[in-house]
Amino acid sequence: MNYKIFCDESCHLQNDGWDTMTLGALKCQESEYEKIKEDIKAIKLKHHTPFEIKWTKLSKSRIGLYKELIDYFVDSSLLFRVVMVLNKQDLDHKVFNQTHSDFYYKTYYLVLWKIMDPNDSYKVYMDIKDTRGKEALNKLTDVFEREQKKGLPTPFMQHIRSDESQLLQLSDLLTGAVSYKIRGIKTSTIKLELVDYIEQKLGIVLNTTSSYNNQKFNSFIQDPKKVLKK
Repeated sequence: MNYKIFCDESCHLQNDGWDTMTLGALKCQESEYEKIKEDIKAIKLKHHTPFEIKWTKLSKSRIGLYKELIDYFVDSSLLFRVVMVLNKQDLDHKVFNQTHSDFYYKTYYLVLWKIMDPNDSYKVYMDIKDTRGKEALNKLTDVFEREQKKGLPTPFMQHIRSDESQLLQLSDLLTGAVSYKIRGIKTSTIKLELVDYIEQKLGIVLNTTSSYNNQKFNSFIQDPKKVLKK
């Protein structure tokens, strides 16, 4: 079977002032992609919101839109996987002979391997954020090729603009909610309301590791400092 995966991240830079990095991936069957894309567009138009949806720019007046998008995700065949990395700023990358960039792509591999199967093929799409896009995709490809012994296919990878991708915007919404919860922020009533709504709809707590077999919303907390202490 063929799949498309839409990736987004929050607080992934080494010195951005936050100690938790969150990487998310939304998985979609390729055969259902066009329908899901049009469904999301229709929901946005119903709420008079044809423009890009971003977690950082939520509007209280559009809470109905955001909740309907969450409802759609819950009822659809879409799957979501997210990894939260704690103690990011305290990492000593020299111990592992790596840069923070290397660590970032290794963590993306950790996100993706759980939702991939050796018998399927994948196209992975990431939000283009700077001019080093090709270099970034090459690094992630290298990680997959080094892990070939585990049997996973090396996916086709491409950067796309988030304002042109409905599914990347939905991935941003889900990743942003997890990041907001794990960082313990309570300054936005609209974001707190949406976090609560997601947790109620899915019966989960966003800032925890989910059951390993939870495919709909699979989450994992990684604390590299604990690994170093072993």
